[in-house]
Amino acid sequence: MNNENKYIDDNEILLGEDKSTTQRIIAVLAILVVYFFYCYNFMLGTFVRPTMIKAIDEGGFGFDLTQASSIFAVLSFGTIPGTLFFGWLTSRLGKKNTLIIIAISFAVMTFVPLLNTTSLSLWRAARLMAGFCLGGVFGTAIPLVIDMFQPRYRGKLAALCTSMFSIAIIFAGWLYGILGNENWRILVYTAIVPPLIGAVLIYFLVPNDREQTLQKQKESIEKKGERINYFSMYKGKYLFIGIGVIFLSGMNFTGYSAFSNNSTTYLTTVLGLSAVTAGAIYSLQGVGQLVGYYLWGFIADKFGRKVPAIGMLLCAVVVFIYTRLGPESVETFKIISIFFGLFVGFSGAWGAYYTELFPKRFSGLSAGISFNGGRIISSFALPMVAGVAATSLGMVGIFFVVMAIFIIGSFIWLFLPETLHREREE
Repeated sequence: MNNENKYIDDNEILLGEDKSTTQRIIAVLAILVVYFFYCYNFMLGTFVRPTMIKAIDEGGFGFDLTQASSIFAVLSFGTIPGTLFFGWLTSRLGKKNTLIIIAISFAVMTFVPLLNTTSLSLWRAARLMAGFCLGGVFGTAIPLVIDMFQPRYRGKLAALCTSMFSIAIIFAGWLYGILGNENWRILVYTAIVPPLIGAVLIYFLVPNDREQTLQKQKESIEKKGERINYFSMYKGKYLFIGIGVIFLSGMNFTGYSAFSNNSTTYLTTVLGLSAVTAGAIYSLQGVGQLVGYYLWGFIADKFGRKVPAIGMLLCAVVVFIYTRLGPESVETFKIISIFFGLFVGFSGAWGAYYTELFPKRFSGLSAGISFNGGRIISSFALPMVAGVAATSLGMVGIFFVVMAIFIIGSFIWLFLPETLHREREE
């Protein structure tokens, strides 16, 4: 019988079978400490950029705006090699031990610039290495979480992890509002100390998968004659699945960023709305997105991992409506912004879906590269999309491209396998 037609055991737990439900929930909370501050670390520029561009004699770092921007731009470049390296490391040390190393490493790399805050080279090198470390979190933390629970909970658990990004934005904005620019150093420490605490909690509270990982490596060599690595993962049908999910992630990153990066500019420069009004409209997107992660995670667990593709398609519909509204439709813009966030939460369950698409022995490798691999596509696509604004179509042309990207992405998703209630290859 074809494996794709078999139903999996809905009581299957891959890690921590000997632990109670309460113990496994506590273990998830320990992992979420690190995951939350992984998301939070991307907000560091919000905290220190105003101080960076102040003159040294005024208490700043003496950088110009371009230099300050370059410091945080290098962060993204580090995530891809970090994803590959730490994915490889999980196949040697297990996901738990790897995540502990990652948490300590990105905390240390966040601290390093404080040794000489006026050194541009030190800031760039440290943020590049921080990005390298952060690139390993998604593919390590989420598989570790979902391995401790049955398949019927995994979409919601993956959505819970993913939603930490929205919560981190809200928390960072709230904390920055309280402490302000003058307390930038304290704000930086809020991105340093908690991950270290999270690493300690993971060490004591999360089941160790190292022996299980080594056993899978041994069985893979003995039974299949191959080691667990990216080369052996992308074989046969899994090569096409792997390419498909990277393109799917790329459509997500490109469509979401192209819309979000240009929406407030469109509202202010094209429609003539005030920055305050545009900001209020944009902020509601985050509220919708937070709810959307949980909504689509629930749907993915109940009806299937591919059903949230509907949300991706609806994003195109919402963007189309966005282009039809005029400056008098402020309240409608707010509603549309909420719905865009709600629908764009379709990616909430991807941590579970991307893990389940590949054999169990690759659970430490598959999610990270499938998700972060899309950043490669978006890094090339976004400048080209932005270039549409210089054509006769103007900024509205960018949104037409965004619509096409979401539609293409939903069709790519349509041709990928369903994984809920299907047996995974060992």
